[in-house]
Amino acid sequence: MPGYRGFDKRTTNYDLSVIPDNVRAKFDARKEQMVKGQQEAQSDIVDIETKVREKLDDAGILANFRVPYLNFARALYRAKGHNSGIALRKVATAEKAKFVSYGLDPSILDEIIYIVVGAAAY
Repeated sequence: MPGYRGFDKRTTNYDLSVIPDNVRAKFDARKEQMVKGQQEAQSDIVDIETKVREKLDDAGILANFRVPYLNFARALYRAKGHNSGIALRKVATAEKAKFVSYGLDPSILDEIIYIVVGAAAY
């Protein structure tokens, strides 16, 4: 049977991985790439929110009533970072059910799913 790492070995490895000079060097080496990734992600989010706001304008949803719809789009975007294909569509279906229970219009949620996911819910 293989020997599993105990808490003492894990703690030692953690302690070695958080040496300030090592952390600083890793951060400095990755910072440019991290900022670029953040810019791309923020650009995607702004694009999605702009499209969702246009749909909400068309549907006559104004002011504070927009917030839950935008939160739905953000939840889908977050899920899109961890899922794809059928799994993402099933997550969209589950999120839709949750937001419908909050009183949101299912047909508008379907349009938001299409904007964010690029396909209908499963």
